[in-house]
Amino acid sequence: MPLTKRLTVAVATIACFVGIGVASIAPASAASQIRVVVNGEPITSNEIAERARLLRLTSRTSAASVERAATEELIEDKLKLQEGKRVGITINDQQVDAAFASIAGRLKISPAQLAQGLSQQGIGAKNLKERLRIQILWQQLVVGRFNRTVSISDSQIVDALAKKESSGKPAPTGDGKTAEYTLKQVVLVIPKGAGEGERMREAEARRARITSCDQLVEAVKPLREALVKNLGKRTEDELPEQFRGLLGDVAVGHLAKPLRTPIGVEMVAVCEKRDLSGDFSVRNKIEEELRQQEGEVFARRYINDLRRIAVIDYRK
Repeated sequence: MPLTKRLTVAVATIACFVGIGVASIAPASAASQIRVVVNGEPITSNEIAERARLLRLTSRTSAASVERAATEELIEDKLKLQEGKRVGITINDQQVDAAFASIAGRLKISPAQLAQGLSQQGIGAKNLKERLRIQILWQQLVVGRFNRTVSISDSQIVDALAKKESSGKPAPTGDGKTAEYTLKQVVLVIPKGAGEGERMREAEARRARITSCDQLVEAVKPLREALVKNLGKRTEDELPEQFRGLLGDVAVGHLAKPLRTPIGVEMVAVCEKRDLSGDFSVRNKIEEELRQQEGEVFARRYINDLRRIAVIDYRK
């Protein structure tokens, strides 16, 4: 199939893949006027026309509302860029080029062919790349804020599993249990050329005295080249291979036996422990589905909050 025809068919695919509109090249003769000012930054009539042409091309909205839809998308783009600047997130050209190449790969063409084909359709590759930059930026903003403020509870997972069962969808099988640990790791580095005997003795001495994770930092502080790392929550199958099977008999607040690793002598402390009933892989999948749903709601709320506090001046 000729490249031009392939790009004609693929433009909608590109728009869906990046999840955003793409600005096309406006006629050089078009006079540009400021239509909207977003927190002091203008959006011109040419920019709106470019986005509207793309929306019509991809049939994402009706002709009657296409200009309004294009305007609102551009307003949100401005707000996302301004928010990124406020929190200090920047997206480099390498990230953008990688995303552009990924789209080309999905279409089974080279990035140069993608740029050429887009140009033949009146869509600037530079504008598509800028839209990709905004999409990557927004994803980082949403993920960063979402992870700090939203968590999925056990009760939500149980409710989702129950709904799957009541709807006739495949339900998890088996009644096994998976242990979930909250862990910290103590690392005693062995300098090059030194033996491990002394470090092992130091590790065992600390292990014998520690009965709470709160004691770890103070207990390790006097030792040279030693540190405490927070591993967070891990299930048994998520542990590094050398530590699997070591924690079953370790009481909360205590350390597992020290192990020699390429880094030095390492010990894992069990700070909390709980049993997760049912098939863990199913629970994990359900949790991911819930996080995806919550993330979409959160992203919409996030942009709405930005709009609410913004100064948006529509001009005729």
